[in-house]
Amino acid sequence: MVSSDYYIQDNSNLEDKTLDAAKKMYQDGKFAEALKLYQGMLNTSISYKLYYEIGRCYYKLNDYLPSEEYFKKSISLEGFKNPSFLYLGNIYYKRSNLKNAIENWASYYAYKPDDAAVCLNLATSYFTKGMRFQTIFYYTKYLKYAREKGDSYKTIKASIDKCNEIGTEFLQKARNAVSANNKKTAIEYLAFAAENLPTSFDINLLLGNLYLEENDYMHSLIYLKQALCLDKHSLDVLQKLASVYLNIGDYTAAYCVMRRLLPLVLHNQPEYLKTAKMIKRLDESFDEYSYQGHKEWAMRYDNENNYHMALLEYENCVIIKESLKDTFKERIERLKSFIAPEERIIKICLEKGGEFYNNKDFKTSNKYFSKVMLMSDKNTAEYKLAKSRFTDV
Repeated sequence: MVSSDYYIQDNSNLEDKTLDAAKKMYQDGKFAEALKLYQGMLNTSISYKLYYEIGRCYYKLNDYLPSEEYFKKSISLEGFKNPSFLYLGNIYYKRSNLKNAIENWASYYAYKPDDAAVCLNLATSYFTKGMRFQTIFYYTKYLKYAREKGDSYKTIKASIDKCNEIGTEFLQKARNAVSANNKKTAIEYLAFAAENLPTSFDINLLLGNLYLEENDYMHSLIYLKQALCLDKHSLDVLQKLASVYLNIGDYTAAYCVMRRLLPLVLHNQPEYLKTAKMIKRLDESFDEYSYQGHKEWAMRYDNENNYHMALLEYENCVIIKESLKDTFKERIERLKSFIAPEERIIKICLEKGGEFYNNKDFKTSNKYFSKVMLMSDKNTAEYKLAKSRFTDV
């Protein structure tokens, strides 16, 4: 028989009781008492959830320095699905640091885009920065996900509805002016429409095209790039952007656009060969530092919280110099999650919902399909599939 002068004690029950007690104290508003219990658990446990709870207690006690420290510790252990980002955003906002506030709120939005409160935070912060594209983008998300329809909701909805109404009205007026061969008036109408509804693909595309026809390449570039942010696979946008960049002599940008364009003209042999020939000619003129201008723009856009444009420029760096793929991979994926997190969540929910549906666990599958219907547009295949499988139980 082997004996030992020590033994390992199982403290799991004790920890569970401590955790329950700490949660109860937090819910009762006894934040200092809850904090002591959570800190006591640090002797035996380390987890991102524990750090998060300690950060929350400090936050409620208005002690933001240690609160920030523990939220960052939590994120160091779990850097994606972590509500610490929300509180960090709040802390930076209280310090008037909009850049870091938006970055952290965007990180929270990346895994929980249907949180109306964070959508509203992002919208109002971008409004403060004077970035209208992002402001309208997130106000629209807020209206989509808000459950409470109070006075604030009604005010924002009335404002966004008015923007949509004006944008749609002046887009139609511009189209009529184009039909009458009055480009100058059409451009005036579209500029007003874009000011009210900068997130409209049709407005940006038409305005960019009209400026291109007038050889006003710099104005054309502004609106075509916004259109590209809204639809990266638009053949029309990519072809027009390539023309703009070639005309202004920005050959690295033209090269990147044509590399994006090439797969879309695969079945149009003359266009494919023409594009491939131009890509080869431009590629031969580059050196190992040709990506540097795009890197500078990417970092500038990133610093301004202009994530749509930053993503395009980081991707351009990789297109020009493939060896940079690992260097920018993490940031590119992060920016993608900031901009369109619903796509990933919808895909996951359809897969999970389908598994439970096939196993006839309809109560669980309904939860996933409900999420899909909430996040997707009603005219999409994803919404229709989820709706067709939603089962009354």
